[in-house]
Amino acid sequence: MKLTRRELQVLTLIQEGLTTKEVASRLQISTRTVETYRRNINEKLQVRNVTAALCVARRLYLIE
Repeated sequence: MKLTRRELQVLTLIQEGLTTKEVASRLQISTRTVETYRRNINEKLQVRNVTAALCVARRLYLIE
């Protein structure tokens, strides 16, 4: 599975502790778009929540 550059950006910002609204503001996109990215990330990593997504992404060296 491969995450897009934008999905990695979203995941990295979430890892830094930003909320959906803060991620949207930082990337100049809507909160709805951030939610879509989060859903796509969860599907690609085959997880149900952001905590699990972060764990899997770290294990796969997708994020630091």
